[in-house]
This record gives sequence, C-alpha cells and structure tokens, in this order.
Amino acid sequence: MKRVEHNPFDAGWKERLLVLGTVFGGIVASLVLGFLLAPEPTRELLVLVPSSFFVLGKFLPLASLSKECGFGPYELGLVIWVMDTCTVLFIVYSLELLYRVGPVGRILDRINHNAGLVLHAYPRVRRLAILGVILFVLFPVAGTGAIGGAFLGALLGLHRFVLIAAVSAGGFLGGMGMAYATLHFQSAVRTLNENKTNPLLIGLMIGFLVLAFWKLNLAYKRALARAQASNPLMDTRILDRIRKNRRNTG
Repeated sequence: MKRVEHNPFDAGWKERLLVLGTVFGGIVASLVLGFLLAPEPTRELLVLVPSSFFVLGKFLPLASLSKECGFGPYELGLVIWVMDTCTVLFIVYSLELLYRVGPVGRILDRINHNAGLVLHAYPRVRRLAILGVILFVLFPVAGTGAIGGAFLGALLGLHRFVLIAAVSAGGFLGGMGMAYATLHFQSAVRTLNENKTNPLLIGLMIGFLVLAFWKLNLAYKRALARAQASNPLMDTRILDRIRKNRRNTG
C-alpha cells in the first residue's frame, strides 16, 4: 500500500490553540503545585530538565547515581518521556512561528537536513516508518531526540497524530531503557564497593560505558557524513512547504 504523504505541521489555529494551551497550562500548573507541595524536588527538576536538553539527553537517569539527587532512575526516565512528548507537541504546533526566530530557524534547518541524511543512510527506515521513528528517538545518541524525530516523521509522511504518538513512545522506551541500565549499573558498582574491589576497576567500568556510547555516536555521525557526501541534496519538501507558507503569510 502506498503511503499517503502528509505535512504534519498543517494544523488549524483552533487545534494549535487547544494543544499549546493545554501543554503550557499543564506546565504552569505543575510548577505552581510543585512549589506549593514539594518545593525542593521542583527546584531540582528545574536544574535537571535544562541539563537533559543541553547536556545529558537520554542519559538523564545517570544523574540518580549522585548522592545529592532526590530522584530515582525510573522517575528521571519518566521525566525524559514527558519532555519528549511536550517537545514534539511544541514542534508540531509551533514550527512555523519558530522559523521566524533567526537563530532557532537555522538550528531547525540543520536538524531537518540531518533527518534527510538519516533516511539516506538508513533506507530501511522508510519501509518501517513508525517503528523507525520510535527507534530513532529512543536511541541514546546525540541528535536522535524528539526534534529530530519530528522532522524524520514529517519526511516519512506520517500524520501528526501518528508522529506525536511515535515520538512519545520512543521517549518512553528510551527513558525507561536508560533507567533500567542505570539501575543495574548502579547495582554493579554497589556490589563492587561492598566487596572492596579496587576502585580502579570501577573507573574502568564507567570508562567502558562512556566509550561504548561514544563509539555509537561516532558511527552514527560517520553514517550521516557518508550519506551527505553521496547525496548532498536531501529530501526537504516539508521544510520547503513551511518556507512557502511563511513567504505567503509574511
């Protein structure tokens, strides 16, 4: 069956207002209730959430290894799920406005281009569109977050409701998967400490984990670089439509 192409960013203003109002209203209500009922955890989350966006990404559950952290790995895994869901909703319903902000628009251009590179580097993603978006978002590598997943789903022609569900599912599975890995990694470290194992071995374990994900990230970037070198003109039809709409309404 031939897939029907959609522009998931074509939504009516009533739908945009309803979704964005619900998202922002939910965030504000959560912050107000958090500061009233649990001020310390709320302040901690206000530090952890930006660090996840700009530094830790899917590795946010690793923050629970710190003695100062008041959250467990699965709680932080749920934070990743909520963040990815809110991000894809914000992107899908605010993209045309975001492109009007110069620096943000340039960043989104680059992310959209990388989504095209993913399709060229991993052609099977086209045949398994929904599963491909889920796997892309849950993969703990730089650049495979909710924003990239939103563009990837757009280039695959997914309807916005399907796209939102796929990115949200990827965020949930990725967050829970990293929480599971963190919990078992933490148990291994605790066992080593209880057995008075050489601290050097613990350091080697941590180094191995970091090296493994660094290698994954490097392989991912090399695949994208090869795709760009072999076909520099990537599929950007969704972005072209957005630009055309901006010119017509600008």
